[in-house]
Amino acid sequence: MNNPVFFKNLTPAKIIFALSTVLTILCFTYFIKGFYYLLIDEIGAKDLYSRWQEQQYIYRGLYPYDIITGSPLIDPKIGAITSGGYPPWAFFSGFIFLPPIPWELTRWYHGFLNTISLVILAVFAYQIGKPYGKLKAWFTVVACLSISSHSTTLAVGQYGIIINALLIGVFWLLKKNYNLSAGFFLGLALLKPSISALYFFILVIRKRVDSIFVCGLYIVIGSSIIGVITQVSPIYMIEKMIKVSKYYVNSGYSGINVLTNLGIDPATATILLAIVGTAVVISLFYLFKDHSLLFLFAITAVIGRLWTYHLVYDNVMLVFLLLAVIDLTFKKPNKSNILILTLVLLSLSLPAKVTDLPFAQIIQSTIWVSVFLYVLIWQKEFKEEVSRAFSFSKF
Repeated sequence: MNNPVFFKNLTPAKIIFALSTVLTILCFTYFIKGFYYLLIDEIGAKDLYSRWQEQQYIYRGLYPYDIITGSPLIDPKIGAITSGGYPPWAFFSGFIFLPPIPWELTRWYHGFLNTISLVILAVFAYQIGKPYGKLKAWFTVVACLSISSHSTTLAVGQYGIIINALLIGVFWLLKKNYNLSAGFFLGLALLKPSISALYFFILVIRKRVDSIFVCGLYIVIGSSIIGVITQVSPIYMIEKMIKVSKYYVNSGYSGINVLTNLGIDPATATILLAIVGTAVVISLFYLFKDHSLLFLFAITAVIGRLWTYHLVYDNVMLVFLLLAVIDLTFKKPNKSNILILTLVLLSLSLPAKVTDLPFAQIIQSTIWVSVFLYVLIWQKEFKEEVSRAFSFSKF
């Protein structure tokens, strides 16, 4: 009998407060699990261990992807390299992210780097939500931090959280027209190009020539230095990277899986989607070049997530889509925007065990593509509304 009264008293502020409380608990739960595997568990941080192995061979003057099983150059203290696919400049960045320290200390060092990176994300999210009030700012922060793949990224020791922080740095620096620093930060973020490569075209469409130059220079100098250290050419390293990566690119869920299911080999599918993804990004950037930087980051994140190999931990890259949808919903809190926000939040915050299911991955990808198209359409309509209002105000 009291249900009508109960629902009548459910104001938007109370709903946001309740959701923020739940998401706060959820994000702390994810962080406790993720940091436990990163720092303590013996089987945790397995991807980080692979990166540590690779970097140790760099410090010994050896190109890691030559040190495969059966190689006479294997150091028993390090072991053979059994995974990879990272570009040569990533090993140059490894001087920062994987210094010459013991493995156990490396785990704690990455615990520190990821903590700083999560704080940067929280500050960025707070800035997005702050204009709408402290309650909505709190919601924005915990919504971003409660992405379940944060836990997975921490647990296996992936780079996604750190790269997001670097991309946020690029965002802030571009906003302040610190173009040289923005290019340097993007160069660092290209540690994992499958996440960050398409952001380069934001620099292009915004005509940040200084940023483009510094980013390119970082790639060239970094690759050249690694070539000198290992006594192999950058071209050889790129060829080796492609050769190594083709064995696992079909193991994730992205557009590559769609093409390989049609009979196209993984290497061809990767190249084809790289071309298509780049063309789509450039076209969209040209059409929406005058829109907000957050919007450009959001569409880049979606295309980047779908264009090439990714596993569940790389879902962290979609935080920019989530932020753009949150900003859109707070600006215009209609039913369709609230529904879109709900779908994106659910797709990113559900536990990895759920999202690892094949049907869940299909649903996730469908949601991301649908929201991507929705945001594009809304941005176009919003710009037209503003243009009409501006034209009307002249009379």
